[in-house]
Amino acid sequence: MKKKLSIIFSVVLLIVIGLGIYLYTAIRSPLTEGAKEATAFVTEQRMMAEVDDVSFYHGEESYWIVSGTSDEGEALFAWVNDDPEKRESTLVLPQHAGVPIEEMKETVAQELGVTAFDSVRLGYENGQAVYEFTYTSDTQGKLFYYTAFETGEYMKSFSIRTN
Repeated sequence: MKKKLSIIFSVVLLIVIGLGIYLYTAIRSPLTEGAKEATAFVTEQRMMAEVDDVSFYHGEESYWIVSGTSDEGEALFAWVNDDPEKRESTLVLPQHAGVPIEEMKETVAQELGVTAFDSVRLGYENGQAVYEFTYTSDTQGKLFYYTAFETGEYMKSFSIRTN
């Protein structure tokens, strides 16, 4: 009897693990495909010779943030719209054209009195490259704070109450 229960438990466990892997893959596939498309776009358009990293940003519109290097070895960022019909306006900037992320983290943390951010990432809002800072406050909930990538100037902020 114990042997049958053990076999049944093992089979059920394998089925659950298999379903979990399948669902994870199915959920992630649009992101994986989108990252591949953005990578192909910047290399085919000769915006970058090599791609190092791709991340996804969803704001007013969705963008793929691609980091890589030019043929000359210059470090670049590209903001590729998720909509293929809007990719003609892809923004490509040298990474040094923006305020360094560590410097922005320190500045924003001091301004806001934040000890730790949930995330800091590049995005695109109102026609320009931005840093998006997210953090959580006990009194205000989840907060989003945006600064311009190139100048570090404050752009906007908002919060979502969680309680």
